[in-house]
Amino acid sequence: MERIALIGLPGSGKSTVGELLAKRLGYRFLDVDQVLENHSGWSASRWIDEKGLPAFRAAEALLVATATDQQQAQVVMATGGGVVEMPENRHYLSRWRCFWLDASHPILLERCQQQTRPLLEGGSSSQLLEQLRRDREPLYRQLCADALETDGSSPSTVVDAILSRLEEDV
Repeated sequence: MERIALIGLPGSGKSTVGELLAKRLGYRFLDVDQVLENHSGWSASRWIDEKGLPAFRAAEALLVATATDQQQAQVVMATGGGVVEMPENRHYLSRWRCFWLDASHPILLERCQQQTRPLLEGGSSSQLLEQLRRDREPLYRQLCADALETDGSSPSTVVDAILSRLEEDV
């Protein structure tokens, strides 16, 4: 099989769906944000607060590059929502089978309120999320032509949709 990367805005379900997808496929699961936190001891919020967003993005890029260069198949990677902002990450991700997860604005806001989302702090979460969508949607589209909508779908249903798309490609 192939390496699979899940991309999308914060709250779109990348980590939840990715873990379930990896289990269903018998693949290794790699959550970029979680790996960075495990290695550094810092959450994404703390990393960005202490070292700045460029340092966080650089660490994220190193992890994506390393995962890509390992040439290891059978891995599902849940990326951070902003991973697509760096051209080198888009280059590496072009070597993965990407699935773009998305949800409606109200659903993303609801999901994001349940966890700390560093780029949605310090202002109107709704406006900040809309800006992220405007900035990132064209970049997501470069890697994956259309999004899988996660509104009203269980993670298992989203996994089924991904598996169906994978089977279509065989």
